[in-house]
Amino acid sequence: MSTVETVLGPVDESQLGVVLSHEHVIVGMGEDTHHYPWRYDWDATRANAVRELSEAKAGGVDTVIDLTTPDLGRDVEFVRDVARASGMNVIAATGIWRDVPRSFWTRDLDEIADIFVREIEVGIGTTGIKAGAIKVANDMGGVSPEGERILRGAARALKRTGCPISTHHWAPEEVGTRQVEIFREEGAPMDRICIGHSADSTDIAYLESLLQAGVWLSMDRYPGAMGRPDWRQRNATVKALIDRGWAHKLMLGHDYAPAPVLAGQVTPPSNQPTRYLFVSTVAVPALRDQGVPQETIDLMLRDVPRRFLTGHD
Repeated sequence: MSTVETVLGPVDESQLGVVLSHEHVIVGMGEDTHHYPWRYDWDATRANAVRELSEAKAGGVDTVIDLTTPDLGRDVEFVRDVARASGMNVIAATGIWRDVPRSFWTRDLDEIADIFVREIEVGIGTTGIKAGAIKVANDMGGVSPEGERILRGAARALKRTGCPISTHHWAPEEVGTRQVEIFREEGAPMDRICIGHSADSTDIAYLESLLQAGVWLSMDRYPGAMGRPDWRQRNATVKALIDRGWAHKLMLGHDYAPAPVLAGQVTPPSNQPTRYLFVSTVAVPALRDQGVPQETIDLMLRDVPRRFLTGHD
């Protein structure tokens, strides 16, 4: 058995259980939460995070891959605190999202890799918390020059450490195709790369072209949003790929991104289940009703994420 790094330290792969492939514990755009902490009610923010993760844990979710990067306000000490309080396995990420800092625009590609490698092998900042995944992102308009540098640095970090890459991509423009091309140019192993937000596309031919390259797909962003496929359309895409024999390369998630509570903001208790449970309570039962067996559900929620994270069958 191998181990996977979480914010509470390494856990045996057998303890990963049900894994959500693309999530966040807290997202504060940019560095506001670090530079202007007085703007936020941290007691309420912590209480909300503990409540939601505890509810998800009680609902059968064991692990979340938290793909929050510095430009999304990453705070691994906060995440460690709520992970400990909730009992949830949380895997932290190194890497960079869409807002590539200017310091990366001209930084040598191997130096970019050095930064990611340090966060994987030594820890993030002075926390000692090690990243268990590398996050990269490219959105509308495709891969920018700055974004390409992050992809190449991430590919080199993957080759040096074996730590897997999980991407954000704009599926309607088939940006994943270019991501795969760049990873191939860098000689990165395709079986250590997941193309995220793939359920934003209903184009089966496009998604199969990615799968044929050897990558994993994160079928996330459930339950959907205005202008994007709703959860039923996402399920239809997942079912179509399952019927074509691709269940062994699919993972499920939400890309849930809770924001910190603003100071003075009234936050009435929610009577709705946490969004971390939408896949388990709505999407998965619907897939079962469509004839998808429990064995296949377990494959996508348990075995595939474990293989992605560890590199082992």
